[in-house]
Parts: sequence; structure tokens; C-alpha cells
Amino acid sequence: AEPPPPAPDKELVSRVRDWLKVNRGAISCISFKPQSVKEKLAELAAQAKRRGMRMLVPVYGGPPDGARAKTAGWPIDAWHIMDEPDVNNVTPEALRKRSQDLRAWDPKRIQSFVIGDAAAATRYADIADILMVDWYPVPHLKLDSVADQADAAVRALPAGKPLWMVLQAFDWMEEPQRDPSKPRIGRFPTHAEIRLMSYLSILHGAKGLFYFRLQRSGGGTLLDEPELWQAVSRVTRELKSLQPILEGGAAVPLPFPPNPDSVEARAWRYRGRTYVIVLNRKDDISQRIPEELLNPRWRPLFEPRRDPKDLLPKVGDAWYLPPHRVLVFESRLF
Repeated sequence: AEPPPPAPDKELVSRVRDWLKVNRGAISCISFKPQSVKEKLAELAAQAKRRGMRMLVPVYGGPPDGARAKTAGWPIDAWHIMDEPDVNNVTPEALRKRSQDLRAWDPKRIQSFVIGDAAAATRYADIADILMVDWYPVPHLKLDSVADQADAAVRALPAGKPLWMVLQAFDWMEEPQRDPSKPRIGRFPTHAEIRLMSYLSILHGAKGLFYFRLQRSGGGTLLDEPELWQAVSRVTRELKSLQPILEGGAAVPLPFPPNPDSVEARAWRYRGRTYVIVLNRKDDISQRIPEELLNPRWRPLFEPRRDPKDLLPKVGDAWYLPPHRVLVFESRLF
């Protein structure tokens, strides 16, 4: 008689079940702690491929065991070589050596790493293929510092090298207190804050977005907290629908005169339509919306009303974009 099949790995089954829900939330790439999956990478890769997911695979201790050929079919966006070398006092020379060793093992696949502060980007900018910056400002820093981080990273990078931003989807109260002498603060970002951080990152040059994290420190995941999961997934589903425009559209001039003291905006042309993302990064000041966007030829996407005048407060003869508000406009075909 044949021996009974091995019992399913409960942790793996649970993880894959979560992936299915994450994928329905329009998130297409996942990563994980290296120590939690080291012996399961091949099975995780098979499950991810079967479900149309991509992976950012951490290789902090070197390449996976075995020959490179066994990873040929894995759905890998990048080998992730290090988490926060600037925070963990890993020198650029040591990180470069790690990248070179991995490149010798797998010369074709791209590599990524993440830094904890874009001020360090100049020291590490020439290493690997993708620079990631993780920045978690809620609630102790200004929300629009995400844009400052993206700007600093883009300035430091060689031409053509992409930046991926890692945005906050956790509560600092769940993390160890670095300085016990200071008051303990923290909360989960609101949907509006996650949305602003995402669009700020895009407007300031990010080519990819990750959200940290799915797992909760006390056990379970964001999927167990529908309100928190919706705060993230409403944004990711929105961005998924814009992905063809952001990746395949042509950058075009704004349909109104730019004003450095007013709203921030960028525009793209895609399949005969123009798309404009406009936002107010200020904490406490409403900003006048450009009059051109109030013209009937424009309609706001992802909103309950089609007329932007129905969405915004009016002061005098003008309409204003409230603090941290984002609007995405599409031109009509008439």
C-alpha cells in the first residue's frame, strides 16, 4: 500500500489563503520575512505563480540553497538583498559585495534593497537595480514628508534607476519603543492618509509602491480587521485601475498654469484622454482648485459625484481642495 500523502503545511495553507484575498485587493507582489519561509520558498513560488502573484524574495543570507536553475520559473520581481543597511550599519562596500556575489550566482534577475531614510541614498545609490525607501510618518511626522523622501531618493539615483516607496500600513503602537523615556504614540493611518502618501509618491517619481505590513504584531493579519484592510485595499484597487495610464501614458503639460504655491499636479495622455492627478499636501490649509478642472470636459474618478463642484467647499467665487485631499480627473471625449 502507498504511504498516505503528507499533511498540508498549515502555515503555508494560511499564507496562500491570505494571498488570494490580497490579490483580490489588487496587490500583485508580496514579500515576507526571510527566516519564516527559508525552507518553503519553492512551494511558495509555485503557489504564487498559480495565483498570478509576484514575489520580492529576501536573500539576506545569500542565494537560496541549490542550483539557480531551480528558481528559473519562480515569479520573482527582484531578489531583495538587504533591509535598511543605513539603519543596521551595513557599509556601502559590504552591501555592494553582497550584490556582486548574488549577481555572480544569478546575473539576469534584478535586485532590490530598502533604506530607512532617503538621506542615505547618495551612499547606496549605485548598488543593485532598484532602490526602495520605507517611510512611516503617522502620527509623529508630517504626512507630506513622504514626498520629501521620494525627492531626495530620486535626486541621488542614477538616471533611469527606479524608486519604489514602502508606505505605512501599520500602527507604531505595535512596534518596540526605541526610547522608553518618550511618550508612546501611534495609530493606523486613515484611508485618506494612505491615499495621499500613495499619490504623493507617484507624483514625486516612485515607479512602484509597497505597503508595510499585512501581518499584525499581535497575531493575525490586516485581513482580520476589515476597516483597516479597506483603508489599504480601496487605494490599491484605485491605483490598479490607473496602472495602464501611469505606466503606458505619456506625460503631458498640465491643462492649467502651474503654481508652486497652489495644488500639486501631474498629467498623462492615454488612448485619447488626458488624466490629471491633483492633490493638496498641506496639513491645515485648503488650496484653490484650478478653474480649468471645473469645466464640464473634466470628470473626477473614484468619487460619488461627477461634478467636482459637488465635492469641494466653495469660498466666494472659487472652490477649494481641503487638506490632504486627492482628486483624479479624466477628460471627456467631446
